Amino acid sequence: MRSLRGRVLLSSLLVCALTFAVTGALLIHLIRGEFERRFDAELSAHLDQLLARVGQDSTGSLVVAGSLSDPRFQRPYSRFYWQVEDQTGNRIRSRSLWDAVLPLPVDAPADGEIHRHRLPGPDGQRLVAIERRVTLPGYPQVVRAAVAADVVGLEDSIDSISYILIATFAVLAIGLSFIVAGQVWMVFRPLARLRAQVMAIRSGKSGRIDGAFPSEVTPLVEDLNAVLAHSREVVTRGRVQAGNLAHGLKTPLAILTNAVAALDAGEASEMIRAQAVAIRRQLDHALSRTRAAAAAGVPGVRCDVADRVSNVVRAMETLYRERNLDFDVTLVTPVEVAIEIQDLDEMLGNLLDNACRFANRRVAVTATLDEPGCKITVEDDGRGIAPAMAQEIVEGGLPLDRSSGGAGLGLGIVRDLARAYKGELRLGHSGLGGLAATLVLPIASRAVGAPEDLATVMRCL
Repeated sequence: MRSLRGRVLLSSLLVCALTFAVTGALLIHLIRGEFERRFDAELSAHLDQLLARVGQDSTGSLVVAGSLSDPRFQRPYSRFYWQVEDQTGNRIRSRSLWDAVLPLPVDAPADGEIHRHRLPGPDGQRLVAIERRVTLPGYPQVVRAAVAADVVGLEDSIDSISYILIATFAVLAIGLSFIVAGQVWMVFRPLARLRAQVMAIRSGKSGRIDGAFPSEVTPLVEDLNAVLAHSREVVTRGRVQAGNLAHGLKTPLAILTNAVAALDAGEASEMIRAQAVAIRRQLDHALSRTRAAAAAGVPGVRCDVADRVSNVVRAMETLYRERNLDFDVTLVTPVEVAIEIQDLDEMLGNLLDNACRFANRRVAVTATLDEPGCKITVEDDGRGIAPAMAQEIVEGGLPLDRSSGGAGLGLGIVRDLARAYKGELRLGHSGLGGLAATLVLPIASRAVGAPEDLATVMRCL
């Protein structure tokens, strides 16, 4: 069992069950022993009274003077019996035995020693008998006296008390189980709140863990907040440094490009201009990858696919207005992906710009939810590209787009940005006749609210 709540609850219930079982068995054993001791003590008192009345008559035969004080020995089959006999077979019985005989086993206790036996009695009764051997003054034989009683009443009393104890312990166990479950819920409630806040951070609804926690959990909360703060600081510092690098390099490149434009047209100036443009695109590519690497996996990074697709499509409609392209946008379901807004805009912008430049008339954008990711497909009705070239671009062996004679990095940027976010770029043939570029991006994790999480805890308990 991997759940701490389950382990604590199960172990507590097992301890309670074992405690009640052992205690109940011990109590029942003690009660049985006490009842049997009292039962034997009563029989022993009757046996003493019987032996006090045993004697001889004028002919030397065994007699019992008078009756025992308990009237049950006078009533036939009353479950209380006595019997006196000697070694020659002379026997005296209580009236309650009527014509029956106590089947005493062959036994030879010492003179005055008491032995206990279980015997079958009249009408199938279960008897407990105690016997003693005595020597009477002037009587030539050893006398064997026994008193017996049915144990049905004793067993019924013990069973009745045992049932009451078992029922009482069962009620106590059920009540204690609810108390233990409540204690477990109270103990683990701070962890449930901590989990809810961590999920809120992952979903971008919060930036740190707030609230009061027990002293055992507080160090963990402080460490998590420190890690979150450090992560935000690293990302912020990386973005600032990337921005500074971009500004530091783009300005000289712009000056160089303007200077080349002022030169007379020629092979050398055209080469310098082309290389400056290539450097700038390489710089943009590197900065995009750096920014994506810093943002990938950071809690709270998310953006709405429908919103970003709509914004980028509107921008492309404005940029390529003179071409009168038809944009077909299909957003099957609202979904958020774990991507920085700038990076998703850059990927969509590169794919749509590529499609718009090579489309004849139509450009289609489709966003669907395909667990465990979101698929965004951009298609055009242009001439497409060869499958071998598409495979090389996806695998990273040919980082260029479909521009004739160019060395742009549009599809390469999309591919690398998607990989930085644990996604992928797929290139294939479109049903419109041109290229179909599909982005598969990770879905942003769903936040778990505290009420729902506490309800889950209660279900577990």
